[in-house]
Amino acid sequence: MQQASRFVYMFAAWLFVAGVIVQVFLAGMVVVAMRMGWVNHMSLGHGLVLPLLVMLASLYLGRLPGSMKWLTWLLFGVYVLQADVLIFLRFQAPVISALHPVLALVEFALGVALARRAWLMVVRPTTPAQASA
Repeated sequence: MQQASRFVYMFAAWLFVAGVIVQVFLAGMVVVAMRMGWVNHMSLGHGLVLPLLVMLASLYLGRLPGSMKWLTWLLFGVYVLQADVLIFLRFQAPVISALHPVLALVEFALGVALARRAWLMVVRPTTPAQASA
């Protein structure tokens, strides 16, 4: 059960990272290419909460280390701040809301770091004998 949960966590983390990459592409399609509206970007952005929720659940089931728990909760907090707080301040506090794309970089970095650590735990699981050595 623990190893399966770690695999699920890893998969959800890489899915989140891929989602952030697609988000940047969709924003580019709106701002640079002027080929579409913001609906796809907004829909995917709100949908990215799903892999995050899977990560939070599998984090505890997989008994991942405390540092990964802290970083996963930090990623979740940055996501909420970006997707549900800053974007709605664009008229009241436009300079603060301009942090929206900056936080995408933070989410990408945290997501890659967590996905990579999870991948290492899946491909090189630690046995109790290794942990005590």
